[in-house]
Amino acid sequence: MKSIKKTLSMYLPFSKAGIKIELAYKAQLVMWIAISFVEVFFVVFLYQAVYRNSADGMNSIINGFSFYDMILYMLTSFFYSFVMGAGDTSYDIYTDIREGTIANTLTKPVSYRLRHLFTYFGVLVFDWLVVVLPFLTIIYGVFIGLGILKVTATGFIINILLFIVFSILSGFINNAVSYFVGLMVFYTDHLFGLNMARNAIQGFLGGQMLPLAYMGKLGVIFSFTPFAFMNSIPVLVIMGKMEIMQSLLYILIALLWILLIEVANHFIFKRALQKLAVQGG
Repeated sequence: MKSIKKTLSMYLPFSKAGIKIELAYKAQLVMWIAISFVEVFFVVFLYQAVYRNSADGMNSIINGFSFYDMILYMLTSFFYSFVMGAGDTSYDIYTDIREGTIANTLTKPVSYRLRHLFTYFGVLVFDWLVVVLPFLTIIYGVFIGLGILKVTATGFIINILLFIVFSILSGFINNAVSYFVGLMVFYTDHLFGLNMARNAIQGFLGGQMLPLAYMGKLGVIFSFTPFAFMNSIPVLVIMGKMEIMQSLLYILIALLWILLIEVANHFIFKRALQKLAVQGG
């Protein structure tokens, strides 16, 4: 217990620093929200055209999604993916390497990994409270109030609790992947291409561009990748499109991915430090 308190007292200041960084760039947050609404506006018209030209028109069910299901999915996905992508650890590592500040950081009596993890979760909690909570409350309140989303009070509470659990797990997975990409900078000395590849893969395999249900058997396979936990699975959970037992299975899979990626990061970091020492020599 004392060890946990000591760890928290040592690393919580990094979380507070992450929150201060977000507060310092409030205009960026406002601009993103405005741009997201424009993107959502065009997506609504795109899927309206798709459903209108389907067999049953606007009443069509495509791969388990009605037109309003798709709109709710895209709205949730836009806000959720933004929060998951905030606080980019890979860029922080890149800055440490390029500016040489990593040498000073490594001499401090703190874990380099935990420092980035706590900083990220500071940003994540702040954006979750400022963006996800208010906007999704409004969106789901409207959909439930209009009878578009039919769910019992008990069922929706369970969905929310599972959504929170998956959001925490998503944060760990997203940060672990971002940390992995950052470690690759030790070997490539560049981040732009790595992040472009990561964003493309994450957007596609995570169901941000298109629900994985639209991809048939490939979508089922992709749902077991770590990228699906950064968007698709949490979104489906809060929409009530996932059974409880299936959700529990995905929680176990998420925990396994966190373990595997963190173990890989640990060994890559140790080798990266040796490479850094050679470059410094």
